[in-house]
Amino acid sequence: MTINPLTQDDPTINAEYAGGQWRARGRNLTTRDVTALQENFARQVEQINGRRSLSDEAKRIAIARAYRDTRNQVQAAGQAVLDQVTSERARLSRKLFGYEGDADPNTVIVRRDAADRAAKLTEPHEAQRALERAEVHGDVHLAQAIAAHAQAHMWGDVVSSWLTSHPEAGETAQQLDALPDPSDGVWRMQHAMTYSVMAPDAVAGLSDYQVDALADTVLDGGDAAA
Repeated sequence: MTINPLTQDDPTINAEYAGGQWRARGRNLTTRDVTALQENFARQVEQINGRRSLSDEAKRIAIARAYRDTRNQVQAAGQAVLDQVTSERARLSRKLFGYEGDADPNTVIVRRDAADRAAKLTEPHEAQRALERAEVHGDVHLAQAIAAHAQAHMWGDVVSSWLTSHPEAGETAQQLDALPDPSDGVWRMQHAMTYSVMAPDAVAGLSDYQVDALADTVLDGGDAAA
């Protein structure tokens, strides 16, 4: 098996779902790109601290600017990943529960009514019974709405019951399950930690607002920190 050198050391995000298939990442930002940004920032800090022509305050301002630029790039990369995951989960959810593509006005009304009825279900056992009744009566839209409602509330047994009756949806369900869930607190914490930059001593303890203010500082006699 050929190992993709761009992703072999990237255990957190090493694949993406695009074009109808999973494939190794390489062209988009991954944690390897974040590592490269962090390493470049560390070199910048070392170079700034090595400039004897700069005063301590000028060095601190220059480091604040380098930190701000790196922080913004890393945060943008993290947001791009979050947006991609959220968008893909929404697309797969629509596909899974039959809401993909345009619908005629009557179907839109039926779907809206089904979603309203499903939203009133507050317990998984209620949803299970309602799903069974909808399936028996051939109410496709209500069954889909109940399954979608169960998916949103993580009622796994109800979703599994619906998938058992609709094996054709299994592949889409697997693709959805393989994606991280942005609503999961643990994942969000890991994601935030991955897409972050450790502040160097020169700006340690400062808030982002304070770092930005320091970076915008102009020293007397000109911008000696540039």
